[in-house]
Amino acid sequence: MKRMYLNKDITTPNVLNVLIGMTSISAMIALLYLMEVSNSILIGLGVMFLFSFVANTTFSLLHEAVHSNFNSNKKLNYYGGVILAAFFPTGFTFQKICHLNHHRQNRTDYEMFEAYHENDSKPLKAFMLYSILTGLYWICPPIGALWLMIHPNSLLNSGVKNNYEIGRMGGAGMLRNFDGLPKSEITKMRLEILVSLLIQVSIILIFNISLLTWILCYAAFALNWSTLQYVDHAYTPRDVRHGAWNLKVSKFTQYMFLNYHHHLAHHQHPHVPWLHLAKFVNFEEPRPTFWKIYARMWKGLEKTEVEAPKVDDPDLERLISMEPFLS
Repeated sequence: MKRMYLNKDITTPNVLNVLIGMTSISAMIALLYLMEVSNSILIGLGVMFLFSFVANTTFSLLHEAVHSNFNSNKKLNYYGGVILAAFFPTGFTFQKICHLNHHRQNRTDYEMFEAYHENDSKPLKAFMLYSILTGLYWICPPIGALWLMIHPNSLLNSGVKNNYEIGRMGGAGMLRNFDGLPKSEITKMRLEILVSLLIQVSIILIFNISLLTWILCYAAFALNWSTLQYVDHAYTPRDVRHGAWNLKVSKFTQYMFLNYHHHLAHHQHPHVPWLHLAKFVNFEEPRPTFWKIYARMWKGLEKTEVEAPKVDDPDLERLISMEPFLS
C-alpha cells in the first residue's frame, strides 16, 4: 500500500532496507575480520576507511527505524532497530528517545555547538566543538547507554541533566522526556542495551577480534559519524525545524549515508523515508558543500547574540511522533 504525503509517494522501502541492513552488518563484521588478519598498513587504512562508511550506512538505517521508517511492520521495525543499534553500539529505545529530542531542540541553546553567548563557558563549548570534529562525541551514546543499563537512576538524576554548563553541551536536552517513564520502559531499554553488548562481545569472540582492531575500526567510524552530526546544522538559522543544511556531497557519500545529507528536508519532513527525501529538496536553493562547513568549524567558536528559537511546534511534534505502520 502506497503512503502519500503532499501528493508524493513516501512508501517505506521494506525489502530494500532489509537487504541493505543485512549487507551493511555483514560487511562491518567482514571488515573487522579483515582488519584483524591483515598485516598490511595500507590494507588496514583502506579497511578503516570503508568501515567508517559502511557503519554509517548501518547507522542511517537505525535512524530510519527510530523514525518508524525501517519497515512498515511494527514488530520488524522494532527488532530491526534493536539489531541495528547493536552495531553503533547503543540501545534502540534509548537512541530513539534521545534522537527525537534532538528534533525538538534543534538549534536551541542545548544544540548550538559552533557558537557561544555570554552565559556560556567558552572553554567547555570549545571542548565540545572539537570533540565533535575529532570523533570523541561518538563516545557519548555508548557510554550513556551502558550507564543507563548499569544504574539508570544515577544517569537520569545526574549533573548531566541538572548542571547548566554541562547541559549546554547537549546532555540535558538529550535526556529530556526520560522523566516519568514507567519502570517497565526503563527495563526494556536496559535489556536492549544488554542485547547490544552481547552481540558485540559475540562478534569479538567468534571472529577473534582484538581490542586494538575494534578500536581502530570504530575510531574511523566515530570520526566520520561525529563530524556529520553537526556539519549539517552548523551556521544555519536558529530555527527548530529549518535549522539544517541540504549539503552537497559526492554520490558515493550520498548513497552510503542513505541521503542523510538531505538533512534540511529530513528536519522539515521527519516522517519521510530516506529513499524519498530528494523529492523534498529544493535543488535551486544554495546548498553548501560538506567541506566548506567543516573547514569553517575548525576555525573555532563564533560569538552569537541571536536568540534561541521557540520550540512550540505542534505540527512538528505530530510528525516526529508518527508511527505509520501498516501491520
